[in-house]
Amino acid sequence: MSQYEQITVDQAEQKKAGQYQHVHSSRHHLFGLSDLERAEACQFDFWVPHPSAERLFKKIDLMMSMNGKTVAPCLLCLGAGGLGKTSAIAALQRRNAMSSQKIIFVTMHQNADSYNLKELIFDKMGLDVSRRARQSKKITPELQYIIKSQNIKAIVIDEVHDAFTLSPFQRRVNLSLMKNLSGETYGLSVFAFGVPDAARHLREDPQLARRYSVHQLESWKNGDSFRNFVFSYIHRLPLKKPTDYRDQRLLLTIMEKALGITDNIVKMLQAAAWAAIADGTERITLDHIMNIEEIMSDLGYGLQGLDEVEVDVQKLWA
Repeated sequence: MSQYEQITVDQAEQKKAGQYQHVHSSRHHLFGLSDLERAEACQFDFWVPHPSAERLFKKIDLMMSMNGKTVAPCLLCLGAGGLGKTSAIAALQRRNAMSSQKIIFVTMHQNADSYNLKELIFDKMGLDVSRRARQSKKITPELQYIIKSQNIKAIVIDEVHDAFTLSPFQRRVNLSLMKNLSGETYGLSVFAFGVPDAARHLREDPQLARRYSVHQLESWKNGDSFRNFVFSYIHRLPLKKPTDYRDQRLLLTIMEKALGITDNIVKMLQAAAWAAIADGTERITLDHIMNIEEIMSDLGYGLQGLDEVEVDVQKLWA
């Protein structure tokens, strides 16, 4: 590229930055796409930091910093579907990617290899999970070596409730495994994520129940945190015109239709952004939100109901 061409490119980028100051600079490259591609880009999920998630991450960081404990501190994060458990885990995984203190991540929902919880963990740690391998050598010394040599400090288990919806025998096996992982032999903190009913199963083992702190994910309430989350999300959508954040009816309607559920809020904003590009308004308006069910239907998804979002976890735990 010649010096003249480079200057031209730099000027174009500066003009774009000035023109789209209402959009986060990390998203400016999307304005180089066609309208169709830009509308499609609005449907991609991305993480927006918010106080509720940061409180969870601080708890996890603190627990991982507690060295010399006979029993490693553990946490049970509970929330109904749509409240952001899986997205929080994905963000935690990105945060941990460059950390010297390694976290192993496993998901307990059905997997292609039909592994049970123990096999999922062994596989993530690089252990041979075949029956022949387990019968021919002792697992504990090898597992201890891997944990120490790789500086593994914790295990995150997503969909932990699926480890409990099994036969009574297999459920006891999984509960025993979760207890042993955090014990003196391995010393791993276990951060388990699941639906509120998981607390009931964990109570089957009193020792296990005592060592798990409970963190409940709650639905959004109308207030500064909700407004900041909505504004931060819209700030990252590649719309050519700024959305009117002073429109209180817009925010209230988003809250009412989303029922305070994170997944609903995100899908509504993604769908509204898609519609705003398609109809040329290039900003999210009250009309988009008022007709959001129809817009979302065109995209092939819908809003989630409250279901058990407001379950009283303390009653389950008592």
